[in-house]
Amino acid sequence: MKHKYLASTAVIALVGFGTAAAAEITISGTARIGINTTEGAAAITGDTTYTMTLADASFIVAVDDNVNYGTRSVAGGSMVAFSVMANAATPTKTEVANVTALRARVAGLVTDGATSAIRSAAAIDLTSIDGVLARTNATVTTAVAKKADTTVGKNRVRISFAGSGTTDGGLTFGFSARADQSNTSNGGTQYISGAFGKISMGDLNGGDEQLVGNLSGVGSSGAGSHQEFGYQSSSHNIGYSVSMAGVSFAATTDLVRGADSTKTGSNSAMGVKWSGDMGGATLGLALGTSKIGTKTEDSFSVGIGMGGLSLMAVSHTNDNGPVTAKVIASTSIASGTTHVGAVAEKANSDTDTTGLSISYAMDAMSVTAYTRTESTSGKVDKDYSGVGFTYNLGGATVKAGFVDANDISIMDFGINFSF
Repeated sequence: MKHKYLASTAVIALVGFGTAAAAEITISGTARIGINTTEGAAAITGDTTYTMTLADASFIVAVDDNVNYGTRSVAGGSMVAFSVMANAATPTKTEVANVTALRARVAGLVTDGATSAIRSAAAIDLTSIDGVLARTNATVTTAVAKKADTTVGKNRVRISFAGSGTTDGGLTFGFSARADQSNTSNGGTQYISGAFGKISMGDLNGGDEQLVGNLSGVGSSGAGSHQEFGYQSSSHNIGYSVSMAGVSFAATTDLVRGADSTKTGSNSAMGVKWSGDMGGATLGLALGTSKIGTKTEDSFSVGIGMGGLSLMAVSHTNDNGPVTAKVIASTSIASGTTHVGAVAEKANSDTDTTGLSISYAMDAMSVTAYTRTESTSGKVDKDYSGVGFTYNLGGATVKAGFVDANDISIMDFGINFSF
């Protein structure tokens, strides 16, 4: 429900576009009360595991066995005693620590070696050891304390303001803003539009998100909002959009406001969407793309509406950065000779996300279900699914939802108001 606050007699000067004949400001609001229950999770023990190539491990052993370095800890033994050479691809924490200790010993001999030959060999080996340590991959599992089940109250008030007007020349201008409970943000959007399209500034979603969209969610407060896709193009502040003959186009970017985290590379997004009627069904097809720094993201959606039934399918692909160049290993592992380890060509793992939602409205009641899967190369898939219902009481709506957020259960129930 919207309430109009009279501004029809306001005269607003718009330099270069004439004078506004009339303007209107509307105020509307929403509120909600409810509860959210989130399942706890078992504790995770922190740990660090390492991987190293066999050639690198063999080189470290060769350096350690160089009697001129004096690194043997005991007769017949060595400082870096890889327990079983065949398993050197997975060194222990102690073995990696001993490689670091070996490096310190060799570094000291670069200037304090007994002979110039030892000093020269130590300098070569020091560079090679640094390369080995840089290539030694450490996988850190962060310790997480046990989480108990939690039940919290969810409540919010949001007041929305919108203003619009038309110049004598036929241009439309306006703004939108909102005030949230306990929120001091003064964000909002402003626009001017005409036959040329619409230019917007302020707190904007990226052009791809504007047209491709998200799945339908469940619950009074969103139950974690796992139906949403993580568009990288959020927080843009200037955009252009235009629609004609069922085709819409949107493009956005971020003109720097203070610190800029994407000084190198692009910061842009765009989307295109076609909507039309096919055999009594409303069909929408949308494509989107964005590039933020060196990372690109492509998105696609299909939406179908027929009677009370609506379906939405969304797909995302993230290219998470440039390829790491391939390096061919040197054949030498002898102490005192340059050793270069192999580095395989590696593209930073792409992330593919797909999802589907379905909703059906029956008079005052509607039911919704969705599923979404995130797949990243080399990692376990993350799966999210939810189901919920709403019942419209007239000005107030009862909403309930249950979500399985990658094996964590969330229940969300409440009443939402509009005024």
